Amino acid sequence: MFVGLFYFLYRLDLVLASSSFVIAFPISYLLGFAYLTYTEGKEKRKFNSILRNLVDPGVVSEALEDMDSLKKGGEWEITAFFSDLAGFSSISEELSASDLARLLNEYLSAMTKILKSNSGTLDKYIGDAIVGIFGAPIQNKEHPRLACKTALEMVTELEVLRSIWKEKMDYTETARNMTFRIGLNCGPAKVGFMGTDSLASYTMMGDTVNLSARLEAAAKDYGVSILVSESIESLCNGEFHFRFLDWIRVKGKEAPVKIYSLVCLVSDLSPQVLEAERMYEEGFQFYLNREWEKAIVSFEKVSKIYGYDDKSSKLLTRRCQSLFKNPPAVDWDGVFTRTSK
Repeated sequence: MFVGLFYFLYRLDLVLASSSFVIAFPISYLLGFAYLTYTEGKEKRKFNSILRNLVDPGVVSEALEDMDSLKKGGEWEITAFFSDLAGFSSISEELSASDLARLLNEYLSAMTKILKSNSGTLDKYIGDAIVGIFGAPIQNKEHPRLACKTALEMVTELEVLRSIWKEKMDYTETARNMTFRIGLNCGPAKVGFMGTDSLASYTMMGDTVNLSARLEAAAKDYGVSILVSESIESLCNGEFHFRFLDWIRVKGKEAPVKIYSLVCLVSDLSPQVLEAERMYEEGFQFYLNREWEKAIVSFEKVSKIYGYDDKSSKLLTRRCQSLFKNPPAVDWDGVFTRTSK
C-alpha cells in the first residue's frame, strides 16, 4: 500500500516539476512526510505488539505516547516481583503433558490477569515462575503498594482455583493443594527493551531485582507465601501488615537484609496474630542477646498461639539449639547467612 503511495507521489512530483504550476509545498515534502509517518507507525506497531502481552491496554497506550523514552529505557525506582510454585517438580511428574499444560494455563492466566490489573508488567514466565515489574514502563510512585496488593490478591485467587479443582476432583491431590512463594523488593533498577530487533522483551536488571529473586527462594525456609524486604515494609506499613522474621545475608550480597512476611491488610488484622508476633519478636530479642533457652521458650509459644506449627519459629528454635551447642564468635551479629540462592 505504502509503496504504491510513494510511487504515485513520485510520478506526480515529476509532472508538476515540468509544468508552470508553482506550489508552496513540493510533493517531495509530502513524500518525506509520508515516509516518516509510515516508519514511525511501523515502530509503534512493533512496540505495541510486544507490550500488549505484557501490560494492561491502558498502560500500553500511555507508554506509546512517549516513544523516545520507551525505547531508551533508563534507571529508576521499581518494585521487582518474583513468584514460583512450591513442589512443582512433583506436580509435573504426576500429570500428563496435556494436563500439566492445562494446569499451568489456568494458573498463569489467573495470576497474570491480577498482575496486569494492578499496573504490573509481565517480564517473563520461567516455567511455572512469574517475573513482574511494578513502576515501569510507566513510572508510578504507587509501585510498592500495587505489588503488595497484587501478591495478596494472588493468594486469594489461588484459594479459589484450589476450591474449583477440589470440587471437580481435577488433576492430582498434590496439584489441587499447590502453594506458591512470592518475593518483593523495591529500589533502583535498569529497565527497558532488551534483545534483538526481531526478538526483544521489556525487562529489568540490577541488585534490586536479584534480591527479590533471593527473597522468593528464602520464603520456603520460613514457611510464608510472601516475603518482602525492609524497603517494601517501610513504604507500605500504613495499609498492609507485615510480620518481622529475621536478619539475613543473601548470596551475592554482603549487606544484611531485614525481612518480613506480608500477612494481610491492616484492616484484616486479628489480636491473635498480633500476640503471636509479639511473642516471636520477644524470642528474637533473646536470640540476639545469646539467651538461647529463653528464646526457645518464646518461639515455642508462638505455635501454641497460632494453633499450628509456625515454620519460622521452628527454624529459629533449631538455630538457637545449634548455637547453644556451638556458641558463635564474639563479633557475631545475629545475621543469618544463606549459602544457597
